[in-house]
Amino acid sequence: MIRKEQRKKLKEVLGYHYTEGVLKILKEKKITSRNGKPYGSSMIRNVFNGLNENEEIENAIIELFIRTQEDIKETVEERNRILGIT
Repeated sequence: MIRKEQRKKLKEVLGYHYTEGVLKILKEKKITSRNGKPYGSSMIRNVFNGLNENEEIENAIIELFIRTQEDIKETVEERNRILGIT
């Protein structure tokens, strides 16, 4: 379950439009609901906000967090390289 302090940090990095990224990761990993259908945005938001528990969705949220952090780091490094800042 995603706790309040975790949710705050996740939201700082992911912002408010994270569900599309989580859906993409779930699709990549072929993770579906029990009836074989893809999870919806509302389920992802419920898990993110602690209303539902789902380990697979929580893992996808964390994976999106890690990917986003890496992208941010690469962007900052590239900007610094272009600007000649070490």
